[in-house]
Amino acid sequence: MRALDVLARWSGVARRRDLFRDGVTRAELEEALTAGAILRPRQGIYALPDADPVLVRCASTNSALTCASGARAHGFWVLREPEEVHILRADGRYSSGRAVVHRQSWRPREPRSHVASRADVLLHALRCLPELEALVMVESAAQQGFSLDFLRERLPGDRNGPARRVLDAVGSGAESPIEVLARERLRRAGLRVQNQVEVDGVGWMDVLVEGCVDVETDGKVHEQPAQRAKDYRRDRSAQLRGFEVLRYTYSDIVDRPEAMVAEVKEAVARRRARGDLPRFS
Repeated sequence: MRALDVLARWSGVARRRDLFRDGVTRAELEEALTAGAILRPRQGIYALPDADPVLVRCASTNSALTCASGARAHGFWVLREPEEVHILRADGRYSSGRAVVHRQSWRPREPRSHVASRADVLLHALRCLPELEALVMVESAAQQGFSLDFLRERLPGDRNGPARRVLDAVGSGAESPIEVLARERLRRAGLRVQNQVEVDGVGWMDVLVEGCVDVETDGKVHEQPAQRAKDYRRDRSAQLRGFEVLRYTYSDIVDRPEAMVAEVKEAVARRRARGDLPRFS
């Protein structure tokens, strides 16, 4: 049925007028409804039976996913999935389920999209999320080429001071959300940090601390045997050149950051006390 193909193209849910624009006829809609192949959750709204209920709710209420709930659709990093859905709706209402409702919009979303524009997703995150979670998202957007100046210009006044501090902390070159988080935790602890530093004979270090401790942030790919063997060889090369190597998992960095920071500080202090710092600055 053509209606099913068109709905699948639009994430499983669409308005009747948009289906008509894509060539679906009234007779085809009625046939699909009678057969149970599609549902009509609300007058003028049609959906596949397995469509995401949150997207169905967005289509039914003329709202859109935003903030942490809309980030992945734009390819932005997310540190953790939100406990509540974040919705953009101008009238501020969302009558079904737990939701964080955002009202202000700076840029319209793409036609038929159930996700707010990139600008709205980022600005809502900066004004809503904890600083480090917002930083992870915005830094990934900056790596895609999104203008930080655009965001800064729309965050004036004392109320938006915390959001502008997030923008001030945005770096470059990080390859994962946990790398951003580790770098920022260590920087806030008063340590000198550099991310994605290339060292001859070793390769790229995720976060180099005080020129002597190589902090590696390991995602799931590092659990694979071939990658683990490569990591061991690389770590030996770094240690032979005088670097301390400390590896941390997602859980270490996200759930136990204080322990990570304390261990890195201890490693730096030990190296300084022995005076065997690598020849690198």
